[in-house]
Amino acid sequence: MKKIVILACQKANTVCTGAGCLKAFNQKTKSFARYQNEEIELEAFFRCNGCDVWDDGMQEKLERLISLQPDAVHMGICTKYKDGTRCPTIKRIVDALSEIGAVPVDGTH
Repeated sequence: MKKIVILACQKANTVCTGAGCLKAFNQKTKSFARYQNEEIELEAFFRCNGCDVWDDGMQEKLERLISLQPDAVHMGICTKYKDGTRCPTIKRIVDALSEIGAVPVDGTH
């Protein structure tokens, strides 16, 4: 069974319920279609703590995520700036999860 985590931007809280990400995950559509013939389990749906914010809470979240040993981290479109780059906080999270073997995947729905 593949263990998946979904990462969203804190700024998305103003408009996002997470419903699109969860629907795509549950129905194995959009970026989750790659798991069509596999069992998957959502280990975490989490948001960063803000642009350029790395506080004790964010470190605690990262340590918890690492302990889950996810196979992939799916990043919502909200995790990118309009120019296509990511903020340092999102990049740091993804880099740390990649170091333990989690495959970074752009997109959720």
